[in-house]
Amino acid sequence: MTRTVLCGVLAGGTLVLGLLTALVQAENRERGARLNEQMEAARMLEGVTRDTAAAVLGLDWGPLPVPAPNVHTPAAPRAHKRKVAKL
Repeated sequence: MTRTVLCGVLAGGTLVLGLLTALVQAENRERGARLNEQMEAARMLEGVTRDTAAAVLGLDWGPLPVPAPNVHTPAAPRAHKRKVAKL
């Protein structure tokens, strides 16, 4: 009796595990297909960006302008004197 119940539980668990595995694999295939489409779109965008960057870098823009002086430059930090407690 006990052996029959244990074998039945083991067989049922095996079937449930097989069904769950099949569901997960189907979901993974769908997710993989979506990711593949996104990857292809990203590759196309990278190609366009690369071509545009090459065209921009190919132009001679001349020397970089000298930056304007920063009006809001931070002041140098002051040295703080530490007060030492006298004993």
